[in-house]
Amino acid sequence: MRDWRSGIVTITVRDQRMRQHDPILGVVPLKLSEILQTSSQVTRWYPLDGGIGFGRIRISLLFRSVETRLPLNQLGWDVGTFEFMSDKILALNYNSNTKLKLRTGGSSGAIPRTQCKKLNEGDGIYWDIAKQDGKNNIRLPVRYRYRSPVVFEFHTAGKKAADAYAVIWLHHLEDNKEENINIPIWKTDNGMRLTQNYITQENFNGIPDIMIEEVGLLQFRCRFKAGTDQDHAKFVTDDDSRETQETWEACHAEGVRTTKVTKELPPAVEKLHEESLTQGRDVLANANEDEKKRWLSKDGTDWSGAFGEDPAKYADLKGARRGSDPNRSSIVDKNVGREGRVNENVTDGEDDDDDDDDDSDSDESDLGVVDGTNAHEQANGLGSGAGVSGNDSTDFDRNVNDKSSANGQDKKDLYRKQRGLMQWKPMRNLAFAKDEAKFAFKRTLKKGSLAGRQPDVETET
Repeated sequence: MRDWRSGIVTITVRDQRMRQHDPILGVVPLKLSEILQTSSQVTRWYPLDGGIGFGRIRISLLFRSVETRLPLNQLGWDVGTFEFMSDKILALNYNSNTKLKLRTGGSSGAIPRTQCKKLNEGDGIYWDIAKQDGKNNIRLPVRYRYRSPVVFEFHTAGKKAADAYAVIWLHHLEDNKEENINIPIWKTDNGMRLTQNYITQENFNGIPDIMIEEVGLLQFRCRFKAGTDQDHAKFVTDDDSRETQETWEACHAEGVRTTKVTKELPPAVEKLHEESLTQGRDVLANANEDEKKRWLSKDGTDWSGAFGEDPAKYADLKGARRGSDPNRSSIVDKNVGREGRVNENVTDGEDDDDDDDDDSDSDESDLGVVDGTNAHEQANGLGSGAGVSGNDSTDFDRNVNDKSSANGQDKKDLYRKQRGLMQWKPMRNLAFAKDEAKFAFKRTLKKGSLAGRQPDVETET
């Protein structure tokens, strides 16, 4: 896990059934920055929701940190979506009327020649990708971001092969940050080699046995949106990927996951983390202010510190030990959230009463935990903190606003909870047989793949 601030562990409980897709009994999404508030280990009861069942599950989490320094673009998610944020894609010093094809690992898109126009001023062309009636929404879902480029192919009329190429590697982008891109347009005699290797303006002249010529510049504005969304459903090729997508859909339908993953921390957790970086570390304790700022910067460079002091001193929660230090920090004196099960501090060996999960406190919380009582305030920007449960309506995918897409999502939610037609066992058996036949066909198509056999369990060899 590259960045604990945005890390999310989702646990799904399913009911195993023969000749059916195992239905979800409930899901538990755990965002580490909310769960591990004052300790690197926690054991709690969590409610099961979002499926056909109900109940609670007891989970123990242990986070082992690694002290390292990484640049921002190396602290991102592997799963996400490449999006265009500008209304136009400019091709400077390139004048052919072309169709623009885009592809990345597992997904593709295209912009037709009808949207290709000549620049009014200057030498070049542009593609108009402004959204119109739900169209021109070019989004490329990605599963393996750190080994995937986005390849632009320029196709002219009457020519099967691409006339030119442009490539941007996704490991250069930061999560959820809009960036202006200015990349070269290449002409080459070996397009496959150009797009499958890391070739840049700095090293293309030294590559032997290939002709590469820079013929223009491609300019646009984009971002890599971290996290799963509805577009990743096209990656479903077997039961494992289907269950992964179904888990996210269950969390999204319950309002505990949005289509974008953020790294914002609640103010109390952020202050506790900054204080932990200097506790028990003589190097930082005696360092100058400039060195401390480098470690306390917001680029996620320090993973040390599972809060060096006794966590009970920072907690004033039911069932937790009260700190006796009169000088303890007051920033979390009121950190009892509205939902007791989220904020209670339970240690190993202690048994929780059922009533503990129902206790709540009237004090305002600044830990960023969002539930049904304060979701409205979070939506209007009134709540403090930025938990994963806060729904940001501006970040929902553009295609979700379409009425037909919303109706299709409602139908999926009903099927997942075995409502509607799925309440009858013969219909569930029929859906199972249909999907298994589809997956078997896709496995047959992949027989010529060079991917090789994957182990059933993770190994170290």
